[in-house]
Amino acid sequence: MQRTFSTPRGLTVVAAFLLVWALILWYLVKGAASWLANGEGVLVGSFFNSRLIESLLGWQVPEFSVFWVIGLYLFPLLCLMLAADQTAADRTRGTLRLLSLHTTRTSLFLGRFTGAMIVQALLLALVTAATLMLAVVRNEALLVPALDTAAMVFVNLLLLIAAYTAAMAVISLFAGSARQATTWATIIWIALTVLLSWLAHRYPETANLRWLVPGAHITSLLHHNSWQALQLAIVPVVQATVLLVAGWFIINRRDL
Repeated sequence: MQRTFSTPRGLTVVAAFLLVWALILWYLVKGAASWLANGEGVLVGSFFNSRLIESLLGWQVPEFSVFWVIGLYLFPLLCLMLAADQTAADRTRGTLRLLSLHTTRTSLFLGRFTGAMIVQALLLALVTAATLMLAVVRNEALLVPALDTAAMVFVNLLLLIAAYTAAMAVISLFAGSARQATTWATIIWIALTVLLSWLAHRYPETANLRWLVPGAHITSLLHHNSWQALQLAIVPVVQATVLLVAGWFIINRRDL
């Protein structure tokens, strides 16, 4: 957390994150929510399929329907940068070995993961609160349903981020820097997506292998607009658990 909020690089990333989301909320979420609130889904329909339009129009708070769609894709991408340097830079500088003299490797690994999750949870909470304010300013009567929807969106996005953060924790054990970890993660995700798509097309019985990749349930989440989305929570929870166990095994078996 100190590295994120008290160093020039960390503050630059946070500032860029907030600026990007400020633009998204003001120009995209606010505008699209007005169209949805008026029952005019034609504009959104030019970008999404009809089933997704029906799901978007089913939200009681239009601001969160747009935020939900954008957040499901953008937060995992931001996670590749925000959670990339969990152990990579320290191992390259040799400070990870020094830190291991004062605590266990397990504490280091899980502590860095927890720290990355706290940072992202704070940023996610801030953006969710901003979306809540947009909804309430437009219509004060939406305060109660907006609070419930905000909580639902926050919980589900945080679970999604957890799987990606755990994956970055493992990749960071092999990378030499945050940039390298982000690059490797991007290559791995693209390669796995292409490979699993090809396997599913060639051998339909392998279609379920896609659930091994973080974010595999995003398409299903798109069509949920209530707490029923937690029915899919088992996917990121299992993914994060398996990745953390793998990372714990690796960090306790390799040289720092």
